[in-house]
Amino acid sequence: MTGRATVSAPYAATLAEVGGLTVGPSAGGPPVLRDACLSVRAGQVLGVVGRSGSGKSSLAHGLLGHVRPGLEVRAGTVRVAGLDPFDRADARRLRGRVVSFLGQDPASSLNPALRIGTQIAEAVRLRSTVAGGGGVRARVEELLLSVRLPADRSFRRRLPRELSGGQAQRVALALALAGRPSLLVLDEPTSGLDPVLADGMRALLAETLREGDRAALLVSHDPAWLGAVSDDVIRLEGGRIVGRGIPAAPSPVQPSGAPSGGGSPGEAPRATAAGPVVDGGLLVRGLHAVHGRSAVLHDVSLTVPAGSCTAVVGASGSGKTTLARCLAGLHPKAAGSVEWRDGGAPRRRGAPVQLVAQDARGALNPRESVGTALTRPLRGVGGGSARGASDEAVRLLRLVGLDEDVLARRPGELSGGQRQRVALARTLAAGPRVLVCDEITSALDRETAARVLDLLDELRRTPGLTVVMVTHDLAAAAQRADQVVVLDEGRVVEAGPADRVLVDPEHAVTRKLLAPEGGPAPTVPK
Repeated sequence: MTGRATVSAPYAATLAEVGGLTVGPSAGGPPVLRDACLSVRAGQVLGVVGRSGSGKSSLAHGLLGHVRPGLEVRAGTVRVAGLDPFDRADARRLRGRVVSFLGQDPASSLNPALRIGTQIAEAVRLRSTVAGGGGVRARVEELLLSVRLPADRSFRRRLPRELSGGQAQRVALALALAGRPSLLVLDEPTSGLDPVLADGMRALLAETLREGDRAALLVSHDPAWLGAVSDDVIRLEGGRIVGRGIPAAPSPVQPSGAPSGGGSPGEAPRATAAGPVVDGGLLVRGLHAVHGRSAVLHDVSLTVPAGSCTAVVGASGSGKTTLARCLAGLHPKAAGSVEWRDGGAPRRRGAPVQLVAQDARGALNPRESVGTALTRPLRGVGGGSARGASDEAVRLLRLVGLDEDVLARRPGELSGGQRQRVALARTLAAGPRVLVCDEITSALDRETAARVLDLLDELRRTPGLTVVMVTHDLAAAAQRADQVVVLDEGRVVEAGPADRVLVDPEHAVTRKLLAPEGGPAPTVPK
């Protein structure tokens, strides 16, 4: 489906009204959201677009009566169905039944100790009128199928850690839909989804909004996606609403210093635009991995030459995150080997392979300041002074496009995009030889994502960093990677130079990823 998810206009009554909402740090300082005004009417899909840190999430949270730790409401009003979500009694009547929220970090909304079927069943009992064990189970199965997930007993018994990022996102969406809410607030709903599922999310929203007069507020850094699915879009910059209207299709981001292609897995490394590679690399042979009794990786073998970039792509649930965790030694191997060969490069202290996780919130200690998170690995690896580690922490923050004042904040006080960049900076602080990046640009706007990818290219040129990039962004894979590995159901189904795999794919899985619903494939630079 490519049309917008709409119902007939004119819209019915106003479901939500925001007037002059201003949110800023509790300790003082410039607001993160300034004098925001908007209304959402029944049956309407309203999009909110802007760069990372522009105030999008603060605006979305306001409809739930919530502000991030360290922030406070300085002025303004919010009404949802005539009630004040910042009033505790009103909030209890609203949340889950009238308004539901899906945040940037879907895994954080899932209880790690409860099976997903149990969690959805509890939400159904609490937020709906469905009664009886059989009725609840039928509703759970209906919700799972509605978000394009299996509804069988085996899947319902999985724990959150046994889900891919995209699967966790859709389970969280099922939880949000459990009470049949009138207003859905979705913060970056496609950030963990492959192109096929992102396109499917558009159809899912259309089906969901056909139920009565339901409305949605969609927050995204992807103007093209918002333009396709929304009735209207407001644009935020620096915490202010600076414009509205359906955005024009953005021109492709032209990366600086994009590599021109590299060797396929198993071939000898060759020089690229990111600089000549050195001897050695990451060798994966016959890798098998399981979750509980379920096999998720089957005989995966690949070679990542030192100084190169390999992109790992595939549908949600294909095993990409499990592969990333195996490479970093965070998920046990059932069989096979993962080996880093230094070649002629100087040895560094610390683990040679480090992971930048997809769930940045879960990867950072919520009680620890950003400064502490960065200086601890710096002192552990470098063994230098506290002052030297502090100076290096500032340098790393600036590398990933963040200001020095972020050092004093905790993860809960940051936007999703800021947390993702802090997680990258912390991983770089450990001095890895191989950086495994699991969807590190999924919460970033196009310009910020391009800067982060430029940084990875620069790090490959200078200290000879080797990059494994797990991504759903096929344009980024086409423009940045030397080679591409395509996973499907835990198996490598295609691998080779990026300028071959993403221009002339041989496997049906690759072709489907490149052109979901007949859409255009990403442009590969020549």
